[in-house]
Amino acid sequence: MSILDKAKAAAERAQGQARQGAAAGRARLTEVQARRHHAKLVRQLGTACYAEHSGEGTHEPVARAFAALDAHAQAQPAMLGPGRPQAVRQARDIMHPGAECVGEGDTVAAAAQKMRDLGVGSLPICGADDRLHGILTDRDIVMRCIAEDRDPAQVRAGDLAQETLFWVEATAGIGEVLHQMEDHRVKHLPVIENHRLVGIITEADLARHLDEHRLAEFVEKVYTTA
Repeated sequence: MSILDKAKAAAERAQGQARQGAAAGRARLTEVQARRHHAKLVRQLGTACYAEHSGEGTHEPVARAFAALDAHAQAQPAMLGPGRPQAVRQARDIMHPGAECVGEGDTVAAAAQKMRDLGVGSLPICGADDRLHGILTDRDIVMRCIAEDRDPAQVRAGDLAQETLFWVEATAGIGEVLHQMEDHRVKHLPVIENHRLVGIITEADLARHLDEHRLAEFVEKVYTTA
């Protein structure tokens, strides 16, 4: 093969790789946008359920919220799966595996950028020992950093780690998962196995796996104000 032929072959391989990379990037962007919209629909469902429970609203907004979730699930089958599994038994069955962490020494600004890039509203905080040290949410950044006029480029993620951290073992039953999230009103629950973070469960994960009645109970309890 001549030098020219080799150069052409290399150029074609590079173009093929570029096309594959662009396609993967578009797919990832679509997935991130879909997850953000799904989380928004779950929050709307929570608001509607609480309004109905408190007597300030009717069941119609709840029904519309469920219909919107179902329509979104049908439009995004690759992200949401073929349906809510009936044989879910453990936390590992519904968690997002391989949750990305923010280092306890990383700045809040860097954490916010990672949340934006990943399309998530929270990140586990991991130490140098690769163990879970806390969890950082977008609300923490707003309420405990921005609102207090602290510099996100100077404040470290570890500084905002909550004193009490709730989590479950990967082998915990779904009942224990719901107990932790409902009792403590948390929307993001880390999953631990052999003292290491292996995943995280969010309200969106529950929406994919719970039936409508149980999901309504969850959002009602978590979103109800104290």
